[in-house]
Amino acid sequence: MASNSPLSTPLYRHLATAGRVLLLVGVLFSVARAAQNVEGFDAVEFHHNGNRMSPSTRDFRGTARAYMTAGWWAPGQVANNRLAWKTAVVPAAESTTFTFVGATSVLPSEVSLGPSARLSINGKPALTFTLGVSRDFTWKDGEFELKYVSKRVEAPYFGLSRQGDAHGHSGVFHFTAPASAIEAGKSAVLQVEVLPFPRWGNGWFAVKERRDALKQTMASLQGEIDALRQDVSVLIQHTHILATRAYNDHLETRDFQHTIVYQNGYRHLHPADLIPLQNGELLVMAREASEHYARDGDVVMLRSKDGGKTWGDRQYIGAVKDIDEREGCGVQLRDGTIVVGVYYNGNYDADGLYGARAQEDNSKPVLGAYIITSRDNGRTWSAPNYIKMDGMPFTSIEGPTEAPLEMPDGSIVMAVIGYRLHGDPKNTGAVLIRSTDKGATWSYVSTIASDAGGKLGGFLEPGIVRTKTGRIIAALRNHGPEHPIYVTYSDDDGKTWVPPRKTAMRGHPVDLIQLADGRILASYGIRPPLHDKPGGIRACFSKDNGETWEIESEVQLRKDFINWDIGYPDSHQLPDGRVLTVYYYNLFGRYFLGGTYWKP
Repeated sequence: MASNSPLSTPLYRHLATAGRVLLLVGVLFSVARAAQNVEGFDAVEFHHNGNRMSPSTRDFRGTARAYMTAGWWAPGQVANNRLAWKTAVVPAAESTTFTFVGATSVLPSEVSLGPSARLSINGKPALTFTLGVSRDFTWKDGEFELKYVSKRVEAPYFGLSRQGDAHGHSGVFHFTAPASAIEAGKSAVLQVEVLPFPRWGNGWFAVKERRDALKQTMASLQGEIDALRQDVSVLIQHTHILATRAYNDHLETRDFQHTIVYQNGYRHLHPADLIPLQNGELLVMAREASEHYARDGDVVMLRSKDGGKTWGDRQYIGAVKDIDEREGCGVQLRDGTIVVGVYYNGNYDADGLYGARAQEDNSKPVLGAYIITSRDNGRTWSAPNYIKMDGMPFTSIEGPTEAPLEMPDGSIVMAVIGYRLHGDPKNTGAVLIRSTDKGATWSYVSTIASDAGGKLGGFLEPGIVRTKTGRIIAALRNHGPEHPIYVTYSDDDGKTWVPPRKTAMRGHPVDLIQLADGRILASYGIRPPLHDKPGGIRACFSKDNGETWEIESEVQLRKDFINWDIGYPDSHQLPDGRVLTVYYYNLFGRYFLGGTYWKP
């Protein structure tokens, strides 16, 4: 039976529906007004400047300054692992959502749940959230809420999650705080403190210097396009790497056998330096540390008794406390003594952060080297003997990055970088020094290559070899626009040198050896973006004692390294004619000493 009640009339039903719609709109409006929106970043309050080497990092909107929590490589920072910044002024003392752009560390492949961080507002803890999240996520604690909108994700194999390349996952953070935590007319101070995470100590958080997180402009859209373009470039490189490996039989004319020499968890490793011994054993040395620039760098040595197939007997041969020993290069003399030059860098502040320090004295400068020796094939070593530079035409040295040479008269010559060469503060060049007492004392011999006024990009990290004719050839790293390799040589035991000539080789640094057939082999690292993409290891030959180099037949030993922190090869020819070239590289957040067997 139809009802005649006015409540059932079409007009009433329309009015009721309209009323419910208005009520819903009112509720939605009320929800939308529940929290005022405020730009979440205005100025940094406290940060460690841990990423000072690369302060501008990439996020989903392009490149901008990032303020980080502590660098895991700086112990003094880790003890106070926090970051604080001011927001824009908050208009009213009511519930507020602060919006800012942030980034977090990329987790290694084997870690599924990363470190936690405590977020505070105006000195009072609000909630705890997790670093390394790569998807949208929301954390709540009482009246506090942190919502993360994921915008850009990195994979561990990007090779961009270590010092100097800490871009990380990035997105938009919306932090909502209740009215009780807000002061009207004032900025809020937000702080993030990273909590200890024993399994993996490399976690970090960064806020980006973006004061327009609530807006979308043409500039921000252009930034997003630029970020996407760079990520696509990385994707293309990885596609090339995978395709090259998959179709290796179609591409290569040489047989390359790649091996892993050494790896130690998340420790940084570089470079790799070989010492062939008279008993047929091989020693390899490398710097091991928490990061590329870290005060805890020590020289580690391993031994192989089977031509580099297996390695063992690990020991640390350079481990001076609070001194960053960055490389150890050595030679076994004819009497069996092993002489190793260890380059060290003491340019770190009290927290362990790499930075400027004044030179203390000329007997032990901030940048220098010391000598250690062994008379039992590297099983025991002498105490460090620091190279004194009194009377030499430079204030500090860097190196060696190549093994010293024993001369026919029993003396040793060693090539290093000389800073402030010949009194010129801009002149960074390569110099040769000499010892007649197995490294106990050293004297200046000559300047291999000089760059007066710093106009040519410097001549750095000299690699040297003495050929069968007695010629000493030096190959030099250069920081000019093309990053070329320069070559020079001396026919009078290093007393004088021909002017350095720019070659068609690109890369750094260079290791030189003479092969059994008389050719000179140069091996060098390709570091993107300076030289090429992707990075790798290459080799080139000279048939005329270093006069010319056959760049048209350049060999690509490796072409599958995705970032810049790779290379520094060292080569040795084995009795069967093959060459073992060792080097370093990184993948999935870990560093490796690698080796390649090949026929030149």
